[in-house]
Amino acid sequence: MTAKEGNVSLAEVALQGEAYPDSSQAAKPKGPKVENDDELCLRQIHPQFFVKGRLTPMAFRLKDSDRGLLSISLKSKTTYEDAYAVYTSKKNVKGEPLKACGTWAVEVGECRSIDLAVYEDPTTDEHPDLAHGSIDMTHLLADDGARQAKQDQLRAFAQERGPVFTPAT
Repeated sequence: MTAKEGNVSLAEVALQGEAYPDSSQAAKPKGPKVENDDELCLRQIHPQFFVKGRLTPMAFRLKDSDRGLLSISLKSKTTYEDAYAVYTSKKNVKGEPLKACGTWAVEVGECRSIDLAVYEDPTTDEHPDLAHGSIDMTHLLADDGARQAKQDQLRAFAQERGPVFTPAT
């Protein structure tokens, strides 16, 4: 079974040694590349991905549905609080609000230092988000090991910086 047939995950495709089927399956950002190395890319972290004061490896992992674009918010287009509020106002597939224990960040320059580009990628669905951006990992979809290494580097950058926002409890 191949990813083209739609019954396996991208990770399974990579394990089978099949290249990512075709570029039409990878997502494409809607906006321009972000060039400002100091721009902060804000990432909301699920409480299960922050354990004993540390981000877990899942904090910056792509889901198959991301199609190679890791969701972030661009600090120049929002506030820490608004980025958190927009994220937690959305619902998961069960209809429950998305959870986040706080917001962590990486800089565009840090992404660029590990050969990842950042794009403006506003959403216009039922929850419009003009501050939405994406860290582009589409070129790594067929290489699970390289993709995980980049995601781990993003996590390390964010962990070193610490949370930029934590909600009042």
